[in-house]
Amino acid sequence: MKNYFKPVIVSSVCLLLTTVNLFAQDAKPLATYVGTSPCGNILKPFLGIANEPDCDFTKWTLTLYQPKADRPAMVKLVYQYGVSRPNTSGFKDEKRAEFEGHWTIQKGTKTKPNAMVYQVTIHTLDKNLLFLKLSDNVIHLLDSQRGLMIGNSGYSYTLSKQKP
Repeated sequence: MKNYFKPVIVSSVCLLLTTVNLFAQDAKPLATYVGTSPCGNILKPFLGIANEPDCDFTKWTLTLYQPKADRPAMVKLVYQYGVSRPNTSGFKDEKRAEFEGHWTIQKGTKTKPNAMVYQVTIHTLDKNLLFLKLSDNVIHLLDSQRGLMIGNSGYSYTLSKQKP
């Protein structure tokens, strides 16, 4: 009976490794952007944390994956949030959320009609986030009227490209 299960187990492991390898080859990041922003009343509903009273700032990691001809370009948003720990870049009690969705390129902001804008749609939140491409290395979150979000003395809404 042992000999019967050995080929089944080997075949199952090979199939699993092949599937994981195909996914890894398929999911090639175009760019990953990181940054911090204030956790105000405008941002909290976007991120699905509107009822979270203890939130000073948010750390973002936004990964845009390369578009494929047969499906939308995928995106992954990971953010940590909470009350800041004094004299550090961390949190007292960090909370974390991770979402997936898709992204498209649009044109136009409130003041620049030809500017490149990334529209990020988060599937489980049914929300769209708009980011202005300021350069190849910097994007900035836009408000619902396509104006630049304004930060505070400690945090902005600017995300910088992370080096691979």
